[in-house]
Amino acid sequence: MSDSDLTRRERRIARRLDARGDGPLFRRLHQLCGVRMRERFELGELLAVGGEGAIYRVRDRGNPQSRLLGKVPLVKWHRPIKITSKVLRAARDVIEHEARVLTVVGCPYLPQCEGLQQFDNPLLESERGGEFGKPEPVLVMEYLAGQDLDTWLCRVHRGRVDLRALRATLDRLVVGTLQALSDLEQRGWVYADLRPGNLRVMGRPRRRIRLIDAGGVVQPDPTGAHRFPHVPSYLPPDVFWAADKGRPIVATTALHAAMAGRALYEIATGEAPQAAKEIDHDRLAAAPVSTPVAETIAALARGGHPGCRAALHELAARADRRIRGASALPPTAR
Repeated sequence: MSDSDLTRRERRIARRLDARGDGPLFRRLHQLCGVRMRERFELGELLAVGGEGAIYRVRDRGNPQSRLLGKVPLVKWHRPIKITSKVLRAARDVIEHEARVLTVVGCPYLPQCEGLQQFDNPLLESERGGEFGKPEPVLVMEYLAGQDLDTWLCRVHRGRVDLRALRATLDRLVVGTLQALSDLEQRGWVYADLRPGNLRVMGRPRRRIRLIDAGGVVQPDPTGAHRFPHVPSYLPPDVFWAADKGRPIVATTALHAAMAGRALYEIATGEAPQAAKEIDHDRLAAAPVSTPVAETIAALARGGHPGCRAALHELAARADRRIRGASALPPTAR
């Protein structure tokens, strides 16, 4: 495999893995490009490598115009001595859980699921038996066009953009994110791995929000016994310190709302929240968002709402009162 055989995106992935000391992993992952699933789907270009899966473009031989992605379980393929049946089962469970979530939840803000496909993994020695002899699962799902929100925010907040002109756009992104999270809550789920990197901003001029990683979607759990994938800086400080001391994270809609406040703070200010610290309220007050939106973000981050749905309803009520108040003014005063 020469560098000229790779796409620009694949070369970027290779550099990132090499910088982490996992350069050989890229070569192994690239070997999966071209494998077929049931003679219909085929893995194409490698698009991303996350903590739990590798993402490929998927070609549908029955519908060449379709735009699909495939998520393959990620293990250290370049270190075969560390791969055991237990490691394989754990990695596959993550992909199978995400497929179940996309199938069961029915949230329109998540990617549409095309099903769980399988292929014979050429990276494994099937004669070892157990998990090594089983086919590899691939979650085939809708490809969401657009940009990851953290990338978009970096370009906007760090670029030469008049932020005052962005107020309406940033307000829409905040509301759109709350709508997506509220829809999940209404269906009985929360987004544990909530951060701008897991949100997709799509289309103009409305800038719609979609949720791109269903692996972070979990059900509220009063025991704290189940998995809660997350980035620590988006946890409220009290939950962060409790988790740091080994206490389980209890998934609730209230925690969901507080994490949303910290993610929305990043949308408003362009600055990621710091682990174990409260958000910077002075910076939020100076951010290019409307006052009701800034106050809603602040209330969410400090735990002032029982859920994202309640915050969205309050924001809508404030907007309604503002519109009715403006319409009651005489024309010369508007």
